[in-house]
Amino acid sequence: MRDILIVWLSLQGATTFAAGSIWELPLRRRSSILLAQEVSSTLYTPFLEQSLALLAEYGVRLLPYPIAEELRRREGLAGSSSQRQRVLITASAYSAEKLRNIRVVHLQGGPSLQVLNLCIFPSLDTPLPTFAADLVTLPGGHLFAIDCQPNGMALSDYAQFDAGASALRHAHKLHRPRLPDGGAIPDDAARFFSPLLLWSRLPNTKTSHVRSMVLPAFEDYLRGYLQLVADAPQLRDPNTLLCVRQAQLEYALYRTEKDPARGMLTRLFGAAFTERLLREVLFDLPMWLDRNSSDNSWSHGDGRQAKRS
Repeated sequence: MRDILIVWLSLQGATTFAAGSIWELPLRRRSSILLAQEVSSTLYTPFLEQSLALLAEYGVRLLPYPIAEELRRREGLAGSSSQRQRVLITASAYSAEKLRNIRVVHLQGGPSLQVLNLCIFPSLDTPLPTFAADLVTLPGGHLFAIDCQPNGMALSDYAQFDAGASALRHAHKLHRPRLPDGGAIPDDAARFFSPLLLWSRLPNTKTSHVRSMVLPAFEDYLRGYLQLVADAPQLRDPNTLLCVRQAQLEYALYRTEKDPARGMLTRLFGAAFTERLLREVLFDLPMWLDRNSSDNSWSHGDGRQAKRS
């Protein structure tokens, strides 16, 4: 069970919205667009809705991020031959100023198989960490991981981050004692997490209980992260830029090669889909760098992605 955290940190994806910004639409319409692919409302739908509200509150203007049509949605089957359960995975992604890729993946397989992953990869010319929230329900209970993973830079290195860092420390101090500890993190993965990681397991319990315990922590961590985004400076020193780029690339390559979800995803959705999902959607930074390296556009922090074809 200790690998569940890493399995679900890998569930990151992308889809394309029509030209223009989704944030030009009312909040209810934004939610309906992002939820249009879903089979039904799940335990984690309120988390997605709240993330949309917070992004809007902090003025994050979302722009479309590309993904192949065939990777946006996939159905599979889980369970024994006598008790087959339909499983659906959907993915959406956007970019914004200072944020290269804002991703949401939702896995829906009935009451005992639900996952929501929100991952925000910052642009490569900021010292921002990566926001990752993994909310998982399995037959044996619930698992939650929320963190702002460092990308080669410490928050304490930048005075601009004082407000956001303080909010994150407060969130950790408030919510860590309220949630059971999730257990040990695998040694080879521990280096990718921050000291403020919130990692917890809950036994099977009522939906209302899960939401009352975890949703406030999710909100507080995302608020702290969005404050970091609002205050983040643009990097110009070549050595610092290289450090940030290498940190993000190291994580992407590690997850692509050693992702423990590969077996499960292969069983649910097939090997060909899984391999494309891993390299083109979940951990696309190496491909993104290849597409954008000729004009050095990877260093721009305006959220726009060059050469989307």
